[in-house]
Amino acid sequence: MASPALSLLLHPHHHLHRHSFGVSTSLLLTSPASISVPRSRSRRTPTSPLTKKGTRRRASPAVAQVDVLRVISTAWRVGKEGIEAGIKFVPDSVPRPVARVGVGGLALMVTLFVLKSFISTAFFVLAMMGFIYFVFLAVNKGDGSSGGGGGGGEQSTDDALEEARRIMEKYK
Repeated sequence: MASPALSLLLHPHHHLHRHSFGVSTSLLLTSPASISVPRSRSRRTPTSPLTKKGTRRRASPAVAQVDVLRVISTAWRVGKEGIEAGIKFVPDSVPRPVARVGVGGLALMVTLFVLKSFISTAFFVLAMMGFIYFVFLAVNKGDGSSGGGGGGGEQSTDDALEEARRIMEKYK
């Protein structure tokens, strides 16, 4: 049987909690040429994001669903491992199922509190931006200048043409 460190090198996709982190002296004394790393099973060459016609391929909805499912399953696994780690802080006199429910409930309350705080802050920032924008519009509504070609619909086209002629006459 290979040492745990060598096994970790040969099988990097296994979970870390299955192996110890100790490095054996036999692994340190072996030459790098004697350690073989298995090659990838797929022999496909990486494909270009461009197809033969030169157009970009679109991501299919199935790929997006797989990514969402992967995120959800990873979050579920991390949550379960976090609950298992939290159970270690509960005294042994408390039954394990009760401890698991208690730690899970506490984790859920903390998560919801953080999420509520984040959403509340985002809505507050959006509300303040909207309020400041409306105050800006209310303060600048009384200005008669149409500075820079925006906003002022009070002048008719004849008045605008007359003003343009006066400016051109001034610079002749």
